[in-house]
Amino acid sequence: MRVVLALDKFKGTFSAQEACELLAEGIRHRNPKIETIIRPMADGGEATASILGSSMGLETMRVHVPDLLGKSAEAHIHWHNARRLAVIESAEILGISRTIVAHETALQTSSTVGLGKLIQKALELRPLEVWICVGGTMTADAGWGVAHAFGLTALDENGHILTPSLENMGQIAQVVLPEPTDLLKKTRIIALCDVNAPAIGNHLSLSSFLAQKGADLNSIDEIRRRITLFWGFLKEKNSALPTLEAAFMGAGGGLCIGLSAIFPNFKMELGAQKVAQATALKQCLGDVDLVVCGEGCLDEQSLYGKAPSIVSHLASDHQTRSIGVFGKVVGNESILKEQMGLSEIIKVFESVPQGKVDIVRMTKIRFHEIGGEIANRLEKI
Repeated sequence: MRVVLALDKFKGTFSAQEACELLAEGIRHRNPKIETIIRPMADGGEATASILGSSMGLETMRVHVPDLLGKSAEAHIHWHNARRLAVIESAEILGISRTIVAHETALQTSSTVGLGKLIQKALELRPLEVWICVGGTMTADAGWGVAHAFGLTALDENGHILTPSLENMGQIAQVVLPEPTDLLKKTRIIALCDVNAPAIGNHLSLSSFLAQKGADLNSIDEIRRRITLFWGFLKEKNSALPTLEAAFMGAGGGLCIGLSAIFPNFKMELGAQKVAQATALKQCLGDVDLVVCGEGCLDEQSLYGKAPSIVSHLASDHQTRSIGVFGKVVGNESILKEQMGLSEIIKVFESVPQGKVDIVRMTKIRFHEIGGEIANRLEKI
């Protein structure tokens, strides 16, 4: 019997690798004869670059750039010299780990300039291709900061240069785009997005993520209006700019808006699909009895290209049964299970543990238990 364990991270407790290993321990404890194949997953958000780096044998370089609040932060460039490929990650400097708490004030004043600086450091290596893992950010400046780092100038009605931030976006009266350098024309820039969401749309869109970034509900319409105006100024200067309704334009707080305005050789893809390719997940599914996917939360967002949906759909393509392990489920569980193509959902806890508890220890124990449950199901196949 063989099982593939391809889980994403469980925020606050375990990384994708740790989650997979804990389940594997529980499976082997119940039945040592079951072969476990571990393929940790990510979707473009936190830890995507490191998973790609370890899967592809990339060299890791440390650099320092400003974070979303302008403070110096350590970041990493994962480098493949033979391929001339650099992989970097937005969440490392723009994510929740860089802020004390998600708050409206921080969202309004934060900037993606640091990501622009990180891209510049990657470009110093003279790559043929740069992969930018886009997701897990606490910013919503629509990539203005990134574009600013590469020479975009935004002016107010008095001709004063504006500092990139959502707070200042409503004051823009004119945008000046620089002419792309020869290096930018030659270098392929690929955004590996954590979700297939537009900036503007009737279903999941950039607005769907603003509350978790700290936005007050009363400010969401205004934020959307400012981003739409900013996009309009960019579109006047760059007719090739994708529409706000285009896929991926809402990922990472609209990061791809600024990225697509600056980089002439730019494209967007689902991060989870790239990770699945890098980890050779598809090649593992030919002769297995079960595939296990999962992450901290299953909700409507999961349907738009998150790692569990990519894993479950690959399993379905190979006519292999898949089950999902999730920290919690938000929404109609039976509908989500059907739409994800899962045969079963296992929740880590039916309800959130109350009181002073060691949540990491409890979750570790529970993962071992779930591993035993998975082994039991395999024995009955």
